[in-house]
Amino acid sequence: MKRLTKRLLKTLPNDKCKIYENGNRKEVAHLENLRYYQKEAAEKIYEFFNSNKRKAKIYISTGFGKTIIIVTAIQSILRDNNTSILILSSRRLLCEQIKTVLIQMIEKVNIATHVHELKEQKILITTYQDAIKNSLNFSEFNFMICDEAQFLKNKSCLELLNIEHIKALGVLQNIESSEDWFYDAECLYTYTTRDAVRDGYSGYITEKEFIECFLIKLLDYQGYKNILREVKIPSEYKNSMRADIVAEKDKKIVLDVKSYRNLYNSKVILNNALKQILQYKQLMLYNNPTKEISFIIVMPCEIDDESQKEIFERFDVVIWDISNLIYLCEENKELLQLLSSCIPYPTLEVEAKKPLNVKDETSDNVIDEETISYVEVFQEKLEKCKSGRLDKADKKYEMICTEIIKYLFATEFFKISEQHKTDDEMFRIDLLCSLKGTTEFWKFLITFYQTKFVVFEYKNYSDYISQNLIYITEKYLFPVALRNVAFVISRKGFDSNAQRATLGCLKESGKLIISLDDNDLIKMIYMKENGEEPSDYLLDKVEQILMSVSK
Repeated sequence: MKRLTKRLLKTLPNDKCKIYENGNRKEVAHLENLRYYQKEAAEKIYEFFNSNKRKAKIYISTGFGKTIIIVTAIQSILRDNNTSILILSSRRLLCEQIKTVLIQMIEKVNIATHVHELKEQKILITTYQDAIKNSLNFSEFNFMICDEAQFLKNKSCLELLNIEHIKALGVLQNIESSEDWFYDAECLYTYTTRDAVRDGYSGYITEKEFIECFLIKLLDYQGYKNILREVKIPSEYKNSMRADIVAEKDKKIVLDVKSYRNLYNSKVILNNALKQILQYKQLMLYNNPTKEISFIIVMPCEIDDESQKEIFERFDVVIWDISNLIYLCEENKELLQLLSSCIPYPTLEVEAKKPLNVKDETSDNVIDEETISYVEVFQEKLEKCKSGRLDKADKKYEMICTEIIKYLFATEFFKISEQHKTDDEMFRIDLLCSLKGTTEFWKFLITFYQTKFVVFEYKNYSDYISQNLIYITEKYLFPVALRNVAFVISRKGFDSNAQRATLGCLKESGKLIISLDDNDLIKMIYMKENGEEPSDYLLDKVEQILMSVSK
């Protein structure tokens, strides 16, 4: 649990936290150190508590810090109000997690974790089951937070929550049509996996996240209607099953989604996926014998044509593998980039192939794209951003550079971490990216510099970069962590001493530090806009460095 708490509190750097004394309670004012969406969500909860509204909800997808959000909101509420708070969750482990983080942030706070323990405590953190079993008296509380509120569907929970006086907040994971107790509540805030991918926070994509982030958007683009998630398949003889997606186009379709980290997978995995959807098919056709239903397995890996054809002809089940998914969205740049960001392996060399159930017809869903000159857009941003730190110009420059790097190379990176901190909190890296190795340049770095990650550092200096900053950047590179390459982006580039220092680092420790200035960025943006590969520019740059190295 201590390790879990450390991971949850990584967004709260010790060097920026301020300690305040408030009676016997010590509070950590950490709001400014949270990710922007965590701060905004916590503020919305606090505003709801101080309003006259009785019921509300927020959507926070799994893995994006809902525990931190909940605890931050509670901290603010307790600071300004003498109130009692009830926190309910579906699992005891989540209750312990919330309690641990709460104690870390608010010292000397009295917390009960079971109904039978409740005496004078102002906070009770327990499960829905415990509240039902022990007939919890809700009149003792002013504010209730229901974590994983999507599970509030059974009769006992609904009866438990039919109370008038208490102010209730539901924290849900997925935006979907549901019959939970909060279905008619006002939504205060939403942050999904799609938002996280856009912001560069998302790492490994789970099946649920892949569905939320990409697949639902693809189905909508392809003209599917009435798209429903986690649809229960009724059965009298078996435990209830849930189809990942049920939608309609010419007829009803049922999709089962499997997510993998490898481009190739074994026949055993394919057979297991097929076995599961055949169970869905048997049950659904048994309950609807006259209804025409199509069944699709979505597998973002590569399945050979022969296997796909055999399964289609023998079982009337269609497979959408990675080549089929690329085919379905290749006319839409936004969808194609979104798919690439969700896949941990390079897709550039994967050939687009038409799925077996797709007719040869022109899509009516082509989105007209406005002609935007990204060269002009980014050039104007860079010109307007002054050198130095006045009016937070250094932060603005950092944001612009990160935006440019994502525009140029987002499909090359699997994980993107902004303001990344090492575990000892000694180093903070402006941008750390995990490589897929799609194009020649990134393959070159992986192969010859044994690097899985590349570092980007931004320096908004009015003058050339000196050698001292090279030695600082060198400390961020660490061979054991497969972090051997860094890009230093500045307004004017390196001075002669800095250039000599980079060659010294290369000779002595094999660490490659590359200078990029504003002009380099604009040139690469121009290349991308004109259909060229911007990483070829970097490859030329590195080749020039290597050719200049003496013994």
